Amino acid sequence: MRIVITGPNGFIASNIILKLNKKNEIILLSNKKPKFQFLKKFKMIKFDLKKNIIPNIDCDILIHAAAITPQKKYSFKEFEKTNFKSLKEIVKNIKIKKKIIFFSTSDIYKNQEKHFMLKENMHINIKKLSAYAKSKYKCEDYLKKLDPKKFSFEKIILRLPGIVGENNHKNFISNITNNILNNRKFTIFGGENYFNNIFHIHSLTKFVNELIEIKIKKNFEIINLCAKNPMKIKNILLLLGSKITPTKLKLSKKNMFTMNADKLNKYFKYNLNTKKILTKYKKEIISKNK
Repeated sequence: MRIVITGPNGFIASNIILKLNKKNEIILLSNKKPKFQFLKKFKMIKFDLKKNIIPNIDCDILIHAAAITPQKKYSFKEFEKTNFKSLKEIVKNIKIKKKIIFFSTSDIYKNQEKHFMLKENMHINIKKLSAYAKSKYKCEDYLKKLDPKKFSFEKIILRLPGIVGENNHKNFISNITNNILNNRKFTIFGGENYFNNIFHIHSLTKFVNELIEIKIKKNFEIINLCAKNPMKIKNILLLLGSKITPTKLKLSKKNMFTMNADKLNKYFKYNLNTKKILTKYKKEIISKNK
């Protein structure tokens, strides 16, 4: 089976590649030289979202991980062009036979009407989205509207929260953990809020490998990636080792939400609960800092 992967130098894609079945033919699309030694053994083809350099190739499965993110400041037009418009060119240039696995974002739920355990089918007010989230949501909508007869491959959308693991990008949990380990002062709002917007990179790589092998009954599917059994923010702080007592936390419920994991749990029996992910991540960070 031929698997094409975009953004191989990134944290998520590189970890996925490391765990893929080596019996598959793996082709990497990137505008940079291999960042990691193990990537050098794979065929790499020139690919650049910003410059619209997209090769004309075919594959059984496309794992589309390349994107620009809010970690750097980009304009609305840059997000629109690089994340959304480039997807149209990818679908046009790359012949996908079986499925595309597209990485979207849980940022789509930000600034929406808050409900406990947000589901994939909830109405999204696109006007309230950030430029980044809007570009990802428009990608989702584009894939959904593709003619299933002309584009018969499965479209699998994974809405990613903060992904943790060794060398992960900065996110809510990694920032808290680093502050605690370095004895920095910080303030957290929403101590009484429940939180499960977290997923471990090891679980993600395992799930992607399963998605490669199984057949989704639907032509289009959106799946929240999130932990089971949400925890209160104040209890998360205590678990991570914070010396701040729960009574000193700001207890507002502003700008917080939890994600519904029912659909994920149906497809992925190895999904971890919030406590286990946090405990696993804490051990990794402490071990790294020794």
